Amino acid sequence: MAAPGAESGARNALVLLIVLAAAAVTLVVALRTRSGETPDGTDVPAEPRPPRRLERTAPQREAIVLEQTETAGGGVDAIVHLPVEADTYVASGWPEQSFGLDPLYLGYDEMEGFAAQRILLRFDIVNNIPEGAAINDARLRMHLTYSAPEDDAAMRTVGRELLSPWAETTATWETQPTWGPVRTERLIGSEAVWYEWEVTELVADWASRARENHGMEIIGDERVQQRLRAFYARETTTPLYPRLIVDYTDYNDETPPAVSVNPLPDYALPDFTVSWTGDDHGGSGIVSYDVQYRVDGGEWFDWLTDVPYESDEFTGGENGRTYAFRARGEDRAGNVGRLRDTEASTTVDSEPPTSEVDALPPSTSERVFRVSWSGHDHGSGIWYFDVRYRLNGGDWVPWQQQTLANGATFVAMLNGTYEFEVRAVDRLGLEEAFTGLPEASTVVDARVPFGQP
Repeated sequence: MAAPGAESGARNALVLLIVLAAAAVTLVVALRTRSGETPDGTDVPAEPRPPRRLERTAPQREAIVLEQTETAGGGVDAIVHLPVEADTYVASGWPEQSFGLDPLYLGYDEMEGFAAQRILLRFDIVNNIPEGAAINDARLRMHLTYSAPEDDAAMRTVGRELLSPWAETTATWETQPTWGPVRTERLIGSEAVWYEWEVTELVADWASRARENHGMEIIGDERVQQRLRAFYARETTTPLYPRLIVDYTDYNDETPPAVSVNPLPDYALPDFTVSWTGDDHGGSGIVSYDVQYRVDGGEWFDWLTDVPYESDEFTGGENGRTYAFRARGEDRAGNVGRLRDTEASTTVDSEPPTSEVDALPPSTSERVFRVSWSGHDHGSGIWYFDVRYRLNGGDWVPWQQQTLANGATFVAMLNGTYEFEVRAVDRLGLEEAFTGLPEASTVVDARVPFGQP
């Protein structure tokens, strides 16, 4: 039997061990919370309806580089985590009230009279993503904290680009910024989990500085009903604030690509193929092309804009008119080449050539005589002739086929009337049609004299 003092010491040691283990768990949770690196997959139970019109301050948060590697060309591949810079919601039921410190409400609140609610978000792109970086992927992520009804079906939401400035402490339904086209869509369930919107193209526009960054607005189901969602805002002290996860490549490329239209034949049919090639000496690679054309030396017009391919069919050319082309490219770093003067041109030929058989004497006593012909083409030029004949109005018989000559010697095997017709084919394959009408004829009357053996 153990001594009472020994038994008491063992119990104390066990209690101390349990306390230390609990403290270790608490410390790990606290460290994760302070660093803001709790995995996005961490979900929490839905909370009661979050209060509105709060007085609180958003914790200071910085962008986090999640991954970074150097590319073979000396650029950088990176994935960054951008905390939301400004967020709020506006409510049509309180059109003059701002809610910049509240959780982010979406949908329609009929019970408390807030009516339609929309979320405004903005992220600092300029100071965290290099200008001209290629955006490989971008995702807006927000964590749901409340849903009504509790087990509601998925709600369709759209994200629209904002076109004018706003501030989270002053934005109201009446003063909400102008919004542009829909740039993303997402179904939002009722579970308290992370939801994400794919916004790659929108962030690419901001990163290239092609469009000014005023953020975006999330709009849900605004039909009159009691159906809403609430998300954590940047004022939360948890790591469940809205964020933007951006995967980008900075190619360190400041050289625009060199692009030119490939040579065209002197003449072409009304529908013909135009091709172009390019080389990006900066190393980031060409992502799109612009191709222009003009007619007979006139004004330049856009034909293809922002296309990724290197050939297409130009259609509807008019006979006898000359079409000129030029092209430029844009690389992954956002460098755009310049448009030069004509790089390739061709003249449209849509009419077949014409031809005729030269006149023959009305009659001949010779069985062997020469037949000649000629032709003319206003475009690509004559490629060859086909000549045929018939005897005494019978069936037409091919005589000279695909000949380049303008005449040949004909041998009449029988007496009678010989008629001739010719057609021409040009270098584009346009064929003159046989009409079935003779173009020249002659009567052969060659009598063999009687001879003594």
